[in-house]
Amino acid sequence: MKKAMKKLWIGVMAMLIFCLVYPPDASATDGYFSNGIGTKSKGMAGAGIAYMKGPFGAAFNPAGLSFLDKKWSVEVSVGLFNPNRKYTVTGAATTPNNWGYMGPDGFVNDPRFMAFGLAEGTVESDKKYFVIPAIAFSYKIGEKHNLGFNFYGNGGMNTTYETKTYYSEIIDGFGNPMPDGNPNPMANVTQPTGVNLQQMFISLTYAIQLGKHSIGVSPVFVYQTFEATGLQAFRDMGMAGNPMMPVDRSQYVTNNGVDNSTGFGVKIGYQGELFDGFRLGASFQPRIKMSKLDKYAGLFAEEGGFDIPSNWQAGVSYTIADKVTIMFDVKQIFYSQVKSIANPMNPMEMMAQVPNMGSSFDPADPATYMVPNEQFVPLGDENGAGFGWEDMTVFKLGVEVACVDTWQFRTGFSYGKPPIQESEVMFNILAPAVNNTHLSLGFTKEIKDHALNFAVTHALNNTVSGPNPFDPAQTIELEMNQWEFELGFRF
Repeated sequence: MKKAMKKLWIGVMAMLIFCLVYPPDASATDGYFSNGIGTKSKGMAGAGIAYMKGPFGAAFNPAGLSFLDKKWSVEVSVGLFNPNRKYTVTGAATTPNNWGYMGPDGFVNDPRFMAFGLAEGTVESDKKYFVIPAIAFSYKIGEKHNLGFNFYGNGGMNTTYETKTYYSEIIDGFGNPMPDGNPNPMANVTQPTGVNLQQMFISLTYAIQLGKHSIGVSPVFVYQTFEATGLQAFRDMGMAGNPMMPVDRSQYVTNNGVDNSTGFGVKIGYQGELFDGFRLGASFQPRIKMSKLDKYAGLFAEEGGFDIPSNWQAGVSYTIADKVTIMFDVKQIFYSQVKSIANPMNPMEMMAQVPNMGSSFDPADPATYMVPNEQFVPLGDENGAGFGWEDMTVFKLGVEVACVDTWQFRTGFSYGKPPIQESEVMFNILAPAVNNTHLSLGFTKEIKDHALNFAVTHALNNTVSGPNPFDPAQTIELEMNQWEFELGFRF
């Protein structure tokens, strides 16, 4: 027995080291949050807040830790996540002979009204496969008290476009410097274009059982990393300020390597059986205040702020004849709480200078070119442009069938309107979280005192399209589908 325990702990420590070396990346997502936590939950599209038990169940709902039969239990899992995302730009970029404005007598051609049109065509994100490790542990103390530990990925976002996405060949064609003597904002644009956000959660759980009810609490430590590349156009257009202005965050927009931040939070949960076979469950995680991503203080609002928004999930489950359990959950994520995620993009507020409309344009007179924009809100400001995400409500339906000895089979469905609005497609090329429907299958095979778990989730293909806010002649379409396969084992 001691020899077996020693081998078990060696395996657990090896898995933990693997998780630390290869932190969890994104997984099938509700916005950028994971669609579910734990292989069993993922087999039901993230449903089961009132039903899930086991070590991973504590990350899902801390109260679920109370209803384990075993004195102790360890679960490990490894997932393979395959997001397929791309964007399509349709419509030719507006040419200089069509730059201008509508005057009282019709259209007035004016080269000061520069349009920022993107290259036409479809571009797919390059990096398509991510490994997602996780580990969980539970221990029962007496009849009522339970302790748990979880290491898992909450979610994330990743895009890698092997092109200069935010780049205008037309503007670049004016040469460097531009005719007005200023540097060409396209001269330093590089590829690839993309972002990589990873969020690692470590939680300790305590749950107390009160008859057929349980209350649990999990202090949570969060470590997140972020990197952005290829966004020089926003920097060099002066959208984060410049050395000649009162605010200058231009050095903190893009290509600054990997930055990290940390934060502490808590998740609380309830789970209980109200009458025979009928269970109720809920969990709530308040907003987690994260330290700033200082290297990207000129990209994210609040000078690099990227907190974890508050979220809750509540649901019911009903078990019929100890064989079939039906679950229904509602999940709410308050993306609007975090300015870097929720602030909309308003092009009129992003331009440091605007045409001097107090005088007619004279190419020979620089005084008629541009003047400071009184509405200017630089990137990184409290109200600086973000991704424009709305709050997200997700409905989840799951079924577990245990009609065959030592086997349980699962399926699930979830639906939630994407948080991205049609007006916010420009920045969201970097984070095209447009999926609304997930379908899942899974099973558990009991092997003596252990269990093998498997789940597969497919996020159906979906699109969101809208105008390029810097060149309305163009339409940008975001598209994504996802596959996730996860294999887990319970010791």
